[in-house]
Amino acid sequence: MIAHMSKDILTRYAKAGKDFLATANSASASQLAKSPAPGEWSAAFVIHHMADAEAHFATRYLHILAETKPALALFDEDAYPEVLHYAERKVGASLEVFTGLHAMVEDVLGNISDEQWARAGVHPQKGELRLSQVLEVAAGHLEGHLNQLREVLSGN
Repeated sequence: MIAHMSKDILTRYAKAGKDFLATANSASASQLAKSPAPGEWSAAFVIHHMADAEAHFATRYLHILAETKPALALFDEDAYPEVLHYAERKVGASLEVFTGLHAMVEDVLGNISDEQWARAGVHPQKGELRLSQVLEVAAGHLEGHLNQLREVLSGN
């Protein structure tokens, strides 16, 4: 049962990733740089954030698969734009990171066993989470930022 539900979540994650890349790659340089309002993220910032988030989530999946109930590190997405220099980063590099990590995650998780889907890590705020639950959080996170990217690019 977990494996079937997990495959559905993986399909959702894969679709959101493809949609995110298609949306990001359709943007012009001026659209990428434009911020919808003071203090809000530009499309470029959303892309950088998703590259960083893919790295964090990929690390979580790999640790869960390779270790016994590893601690899952938090990340402060509000600190990242300044600390990780989003204004100076290249969108192309972030898209390459997102593309590569997303494909790797799909490949790795597409080949794991039912028992591996049930492996868990320990989140400092949410407690023990199965791999399938972590992927579900990641899929929802990706879908949310896909919608944000679409709104920023449409000017709404």
